[in-house]
Amino acid sequence: MMKKLILLFVSLCFVSSNSYGLSAYENRMLADKKQRIGLVAFAPASQVKGLKKIAQKVESQHITLAGENIHNLSIYFRELNEKVMVFAYFESPDKTITGWEKRLASSSSELTLLTNQLIPHKRAKKDEKWLRMEWMNLVASDTVFPYKNKPVQKMGLISGLKPQHELEYRQLHQANWPGVVDGMVKSNYRNWTTFLVEVDSSLYLFTYAEYIGTDIDADNKVMAADPTTQRWWTHTEKCLLNLHGEGNWSSMSPLVEVTK
Repeated sequence: MMKKLILLFVSLCFVSSNSYGLSAYENRMLADKKQRIGLVAFAPASQVKGLKKIAQKVESQHITLAGENIHNLSIYFRELNEKVMVFAYFESPDKTITGWEKRLASSSSELTLLTNQLIPHKRAKKDEKWLRMEWMNLVASDTVFPYKNKPVQKMGLISGLKPQHELEYRQLHQANWPGVVDGMVKSNYRNWTTFLVEVDSSLYLFTYAEYIGTDIDADNKVMAADPTTQRWWTHTEKCLLNLHGEGNWSSMSPLVEVTK
């Protein structure tokens, strides 16, 4: 009997070449045609206006960026604790996990100029400004829930994560409840992608998301009224920190949003 159970376990883990079994991260990387990358750095408050001017030139550079396998680039910022936190999100079919910090910074002269204005994270490599964050979660992927010919509203969000709840939050997001995912899709959200980083002794979550509806307030009310989502929030919301008095997720201001 034990031998049969062992054989069953092995067959489940290696049922096909499209599954790595127990690693949700590797399964996600394998199943998706692209990886989603989040970088973080800081900016002096006095430099934000200058960064916006540089950013206007970056937004027209999708052809140059595509040559570096950098797609759908968005950069957001928000002031917190006397720092301006800068969050860069992009996608790539290249599954390489190293070198993206330098690759983004050198992909155009304007991005080099923008990056040079930033303050590096303490764990950034020597002579680099960006730090790659840990990918946490992807919900409502447009690969699984495709859409066509709808305007896309991109957004960057930030939250704090209570260290004592880190394990609980990770476990919840390794197995998102199907009802919660369906609720986000019905409310017109796609590609809700979250990253985690430690800054000094604090933990922060950065999220990139896309909204494809026409009335975000009405759609948010529909989501909030869903019983499964309400139960989910009883587990997740206690893990988060309200950083700006706006709820557990604060909106970030767009700096760069490349459309392709």
